[in-house]
Amino acid sequence: MESHNASELREGVPLYLQVRDVIASELAHGAWKPGEQLPTEPELSARFKVSEGTVRQALLALVKDGRLTRRSGKGTFVTKPRFDRSFARFFRFRGDTGQVDPDFRLAVIDIKVLTSADPAVTATLGLRRGARVLAIHRTIMQDDVVVCHYVSHLSHAEFGTLTMEDMEDSVLYDLLESKFHIHIVRATETLQARAAGAEDARILHIGEGEPVIAVGRVAYTYQERPVEYRTTIGRSDKFRYEIQLS
Repeated sequence: MESHNASELREGVPLYLQVRDVIASELAHGAWKPGEQLPTEPELSARFKVSEGTVRQALLALVKDGRLTRRSGKGTFVTKPRFDRSFARFFRFRGDTGQVDPDFRLAVIDIKVLTSADPAVTATLGLRRGARVLAIHRTIMQDDVVVCHYVSHLSHAEFGTLTMEDMEDSVLYDLLESKFHIHIVRATETLQARAAGAEDARILHIGEGEPVIAVGRVAYTYQERPVEYRTTIGRSDKFRYEIQLS
């Protein structure tokens, strides 16, 4: 990747904003991976030929945007997505003690290649209509009760070599990193209540038409490129939303 330097800074625009924009562009192009440390402020100051105070302002602006994280005494790091904040975590129901039960298991139902995927899926993934889509269908269980099931849709052309064996007890995003060098840097989620369809009822062992919670997710890699379109369907009686507003 071509490096940006002081010669690319523009007159008439505050220096810290220009440095911020250059670093943001490099983040978008994958110059540093999620969790990696950026160069120190003195190193960036020397590179851009600006003061360390200007660099600090630029970094703080990116921290405010959620792109970077500062750790006292350690430096500045690329923010890693916090999937522990996902709506799906609220399917992890609690026992009488109020503690989250750790006994959760993943199981793969199947992996299919869709030749006629929902147009909304292909459009969201940036694929042409009719492109083949890899659909990975899994369940999450607690104490042998299926709490929810979900389908991850991916481009078959890019990820078609994933197998059932790959997915057993594996975190999808870890696999994308190790096998394809794809890093998920952010995701958006939506939540809605709806009625269970026939497949939902069969998998979740509930009645068709009973209320379920649907969580939709689109996960992105660098340059805002969508990688995964996921739909999670869970039992409403196993969903508990709790948030502290203080």
